[in-house]
Amino acid sequence: MRVIVLGGGMVGRYLLEALHRDHQVVVVEKRLDRVEELREWFPQANVIHGDACEPHVLDTVKVAGADVVAAVTGDDEDNLVISYLAKFEYGVPLVFSRVNNPKNEWMFTSQWGVDEAICSASIIVQLVQEEITLGEMVTLLKLRRENLVVEEVLLEEGNAVIGKSIGELGLPAQTLVATVLRDRHLLVPRGDLVLQEGDKVLFFSEVEKADELRRTIGL
Repeated sequence: MRVIVLGGGMVGRYLLEALHRDHQVVVVEKRLDRVEELREWFPQANVIHGDACEPHVLDTVKVAGADVVAAVTGDDEDNLVISYLAKFEYGVPLVFSRVNNPKNEWMFTSQWGVDEAICSASIIVQLVQEEITLGEMVTLLKLRRENLVVEEVLLEEGNAVIGKSIGELGLPAQTLVATVLRDRHLLVPRGDLVLQEGDKVLFFSEVEKADELRRTIGL
């Protein structure tokens, strides 16, 4: 799958780390210092220096041939412009867009080319409303630390976790199910959510727990 990530900040870096082993990923970032850091951390990755709001940059990275575009810059206006161009000028089938300011979330709709709007604040609010435990909230706050591993897992036939709820997985300490993508819908990862074949599950783990996490989820 060909994935274009527009924005090379923390979110873009996590996406690159999670996806680059299994997919063809291109990252576009307009800050040269970030470009240089990403190239140093991921020497095999395709990281482009440029402004993703400029059509000639999108032409250069061949957005028209992408399966997925993720607009994850730190500017909501830029993310909307990118999403609109990706969907309506380049015909990208699936467009994700980051919402930085929750007050702008109402604008991130299909009319702007957004298939899935990702607002961290709204996700946390949903988690709190679903009676998130204090321990889980502490784990969420630890995501701000740098020593993280991100695992994106597609649950294929035969995976031992299919049919289990998230609470039954027995995940190692200091790990978190960030979200579950099912039929293009983001699901709140409550403990009673039962995983199904075809689900894409995004895990965050501290580096020391990465191997244990992979064994637990059958990687």
